[in-house]
Amino acid sequence: MTRRAARFVDRRSTIRKQLAEIDSIILLAGETDELVARGYLEQFAVVRLSGFIESSVGHMVHGYLEENAAYRVRSFGKRQTERLPSMSPENLEQLVSSFDSDWAATLTEYLARDENRQTLSNLIGARHALAHGSATNVSGSLLRQYHRVAESIVQLLEDMFLPLKKA
Repeated sequence: MTRRAARFVDRRSTIRKQLAEIDSIILLAGETDELVARGYLEQFAVVRLSGFIESSVGHMVHGYLEENAAYRVRSFGKRQTERLPSMSPENLEQLVSSFDSDWAATLTEYLARDENRQTLSNLIGARHALAHGSATNVSGSLLRQYHRVAESIVQLLEDMFLPLKKA
């Protein structure tokens, strides 16, 4: 059995690029005077922010496995990440705890502060509502809350799964 050579992927850079694309959507929504267009852009940003968390978690798990696991474990783990559920607070905590209980405690502590758990839950719920044809109102203020929580959760997880090497 031949193994393909591993291809280097700068996972942090990929995650930052996705966030920059979402930032552009949010900026465009804020600059749009047409209320219907603004509403659609804000709803699109909600979908992208929710997907950003899920995609980022997949990148981080893959990166972690590439750095720390044997070939067969990497292969198994990568297949499993293709089937990740939506990143509700509970699902996120369960995934992180399967890697490290200290990481899970840190995540749980973060989610307990400043209504972060509820904001993440609301973001995931808004995305589900939109995906299933329901209307959801997203104000600029609410979108900023969603963005703050999504970005900070991803940053927290990056520091766990993809720590920067000390020079």
